[in-house]
Amino acid sequence: MPIPGEMLKRGWGVMRLRPWHLAGVFASSIDAEALVQTLGPTYTIKYGEHAPGSGEFAFADSPTSTSV
Repeated sequence: MPIPGEMLKRGWGVMRLRPWHLAGVFASSIDAEALVQTLGPTYTIKYGEHAPGSGEFAFADSPTSTSV
């Protein structure tokens, strides 16, 4: 099943680190925040590079936003 933003190469990724799950990639941090609020506290947001059409997402440690 495709994720939101599956064709974006760079953006705000909504993910669970363990076990890994990339829930979506967004051009806007506001859109990413909206999704993380629905998924719960095990998900976080990080800005990074996405391999379009895949679940791969590479990110640095900043900027970050913890889930709310």
